[in-house]
Amino acid sequence: MTMVASALAEAAVLLRDTKTRIAVVGASNDPVKYGNIIFKDLLRHGYQVFPVNSKGGTIAGRPAFRSLADVPKPIHIVDVVTPPDATRQVLKDAAAAGLGLLWLQDGSFDGTVLLEAEAAPFKTVHHACIMVVARQAMSEPRP
Repeated sequence: MTMVASALAEAAVLLRDTKTRIAVVGASNDPVKYGNIIFKDLLRHGYQVFPVNSKGGTIAGRPAFRSLADVPKPIHIVDVVTPPDATRQVLKDAAAAGLGLLWLQDGSFDGTVLLEAEAAPFKTVHHACIMVVARQAMSEPRP
């Protein structure tokens, strides 16, 4: 549980800076899906956001990357909005890419995903919404 708290604290610090580069895996053009809502919200806050969708194409007018491996580095946070079965592959892709911080949105994980994430070589945030934490981080005074 300490790992989650430290991962969340680290993520909150990253979210205080609009230079933070965030890949949203499961980004979508469907306005009712969280992959669209979160992607657009992070863009509105001024972050450098990269949509990842296995179908490619464009999302909110931005070119979508087919996989995490295709997203230009560095990536500071990987926000995951995929179903648990797809999230298992995202964990493998993130580990292979040497990424340091994954944010699992509600609905993207189950018990098995959390166990796999715990054993992975990166930090993981779950049970928190990146939009809420980003809003809080942006409202804090800068050092």
